[in-house]
Amino acid sequence: MKSKPTETRTAMASSKADLRELRDNSRATVGEIQAFLRELKGKSPQEMLGVVAQSGLFRSLVLSTGLVVGGILLFTAIPYFMGSDEKPAPVSEPPTPVEAPLETPKTVEPAAKPAPDPLSKLGVGEELSAPPNTNPLENKGDDFLKDLE
Repeated sequence: MKSKPTETRTAMASSKADLRELRDNSRATVGEIQAFLRELKGKSPQEMLGVVAQSGLFRSLVLSTGLVVGGILLFTAIPYFMGSDEKPAPVSEPPTPVEAPLETPKTVEPAAKPAPDPLSKLGVGEELSAPPNTNPLENKGDDFLKDLE
């Protein structure tokens, strides 16, 4: 006989378990708040500020601000100093050819035909005229989607 492989079942989420977990977590939170308020009870405002300052919030804020500013400066300085200091070589004009003595040309080459402008094929420079009595932005009732139904 073949043995069946053991199946592992995972518990499905239940709202009852979720509510129980929420209740336990909220009790822990309420307990923490009550303990904090017991610490503050009967103390002067200066002492209260000292208790709050012990939490390290201000120190964490200063540290995180310093790290962000330092990161920005670091990641700005690295590309700046790693860039090449080479300046592009100045473009020099090609040397002018020495003029030959005037001779009569033996053959005359036709001038090269200028290449057609590729934008002219698309109609970029064209102006279209519209009838002066009509507004092209008005709705004329044309439904260009009527053929798709």
